[in-house]
Amino acid sequence: MKIWVMFLQPNKFMLKLKKDFWGISNGIIRGISASFAWLTMIILFAVFLFIARESWPVWSAFSPWEILTGVEWQPLSQPPQLQLGVMLASTLWVSLGALLLAIPLGFGGAIFLAEFAPNWLAAVIRPVLNILTGLPSVVYGFLGVAVLVKFFQVRFDQASGESLFCASMVLAIMILPYLVANADHALRAVPGEYRETGLALGVSRPYLALRVLLPLARKGLLGALILAFGRAAGETMAVLMLAGNTLVLPASWFSKGQPLPALIALELGSAEVGSIHYQGLFAAGLVLLVLVTGVNLSLQLIRTGRGNGN
Repeated sequence: MKIWVMFLQPNKFMLKLKKDFWGISNGIIRGISASFAWLTMIILFAVFLFIARESWPVWSAFSPWEILTGVEWQPLSQPPQLQLGVMLASTLWVSLGALLLAIPLGFGGAIFLAEFAPNWLAAVIRPVLNILTGLPSVVYGFLGVAVLVKFFQVRFDQASGESLFCASMVLAIMILPYLVANADHALRAVPGEYRETGLALGVSRPYLALRVLLPLARKGLLGALILAFGRAAGETMAVLMLAGNTLVLPASWFSKGQPLPALIALELGSAEVGSIHYQGLFAAGLVLLVLVTGVNLSLQLIRTGRGNGN
């Protein structure tokens, strides 16, 4: 820019200066954001590689099919038995059972919060949901032991009230705030024109919510399910206190079991570093990581496919 513009047209000069400044600032911010995104991906990939490296002796010494489907976990025997079928089945019982219990309550609560609750009530409930997501899992586990386990012991005359069902109930309560908060956000993200058009046509609000808004918000609802499943499958303390921790293949939802996170938490401290026991626990961690990642990617692909279909 010529020098004379600075003196004869100061407004134009300042506008050009501001554009240059914001252009440089935006470029710096984009660069920093991209760097942090790549750093996060590198860290996650490094964690995956570390777990895979530590567990590689187990995968190379035993058949992966045998590890995933066998029911014998005896890492100190000769020869050692490192089969994770019992723990994998317990993990699926607990996490999928928690989703089964939480989905009707979570989506129902989100519909009420987004479409029917008065503004003052919604303004109270939403911060409470954020607080509940931050409660330590040991608090939920303690309440489960004090209430649910005691109830099953007394009501059904059991020697111990611990079971996969108790763990699923507590996990359902734990993931409920995630489901409600994310589903509520997804429903409120649906453009208001759909509501206005439906109400103008005389459609009832329940019909509008169930038959119009829910299908339109399905991508966000699937995202809520992804977060909830990851939280349920990876939970350690609550299932450790409630599942019963028995290395027996669960015959039903009401049997005792030991999910993968509970196994790792119970035995990693006593396993000698570099031993086959230690490496077997890392193999359990890798199975859990692949399970959660696989479910998340599958639901993400469903979201993407349906979005393209629309």
